[in-house]
Amino acid sequence: MVGLILRALPFWVREPLLIVFGAVFAGFLFYLAAARDGGWAAVGIGAAALLFTALRVHTVRRAWRDRRLLEEAREAGA
Repeated sequence: MVGLILRALPFWVREPLLIVFGAVFAGFLFYLAAARDGGWAAVGIGAAALLFTALRVHTVRRAWRDRRLLEEAREAGA
C-alpha cells in the first residue's frame, strides 16, 4: 500500500519524503547499535540506509540543477 502511494506522488514530493525517512531510519539504526545492542548488523543496515539516502540526495540535487539550467536556457533564448 505504501509503495502504491509513493508511486502516485510526484517526484518533488516523493523524493524529499524518502530522504527524510532514510535519514531518520539510519539514525535510529546507528543509535540502536551504539546505545543498545552493540551489534554490527544494525551498523551495516544503517550504513546501507545512509548510502541509499545519499544517492537520493544526489538525484534530487542533479534534478534541481538540470531544471535550473533549463530555465536559464529558456530565458536566454527568449
